[in-house]
Amino acid sequence: MNEFVNIKLTPDQLDTLKELGNIGSGHAITALSKILNNPIDVSLTSADIISFWKVPELFNKPEKEMVGIYSEIPFNSDIAIVQIFTKESIINLINLLNNENNIQNEILKTIDDLDEFNLSIINEIGNILSGHYANALADLLSIILIPNVPKIAIDTLNAILEGIIAKYSHMTDYMIFINTKLNISDINLEGTICLIPSITILKKLFNILNLKYDLNL
Repeated sequence: MNEFVNIKLTPDQLDTLKELGNIGSGHAITALSKILNNPIDVSLTSADIISFWKVPELFNKPEKEMVGIYSEIPFNSDIAIVQIFTKESIINLINLLNNENNIQNEILKTIDDLDEFNLSIINEIGNILSGHYANALADLLSIILIPNVPKIAIDTLNAILEGIIAKYSHMTDYMIFINTKLNISDINLEGTICLIPSITILKKLFNILNLKYDLNL
């Protein structure tokens, strides 16, 4: 698909998407709180359906280093959940759980700079968040979605976004874009959750939202 249209959602349709984000994050927070042994406050700052090509416009610092957590979900044609966090917030979270081996921001350049334990921390966070967001979407659509083991990348925001577009734009031109903010102890973990649906999933979602758009461009 080489063309796209801007999707305008009504307040009720936006509320449905926000509820999807609230359910996914709410259930994930319960699981994360047990692991971190800390209370977690969560707020959903925005939710929308947008074109892949509009995503870079939503970020102010495209050269900023980020951590991308990719979880693919086999369902007819693949769909995916991509979580994007600042590198600093992920480092702070790792250091909270692993105070014997603190990581310095300037030392962490690639995923190979993480040892097995620290890598497992990020994996577990990715598993919990992707699993609960997938469950929330599955409940909304009355289907079953089970994410694969996540893959992790450390790169500039630009590179992560370009990678998402290159990998998934053959399936669809749209994604469900959810911004969340997690406060854990003194750590502010701001994240972007990108639910990248296949055309099959997107049509089901549009049906539920009563959205009338031609997806066969």
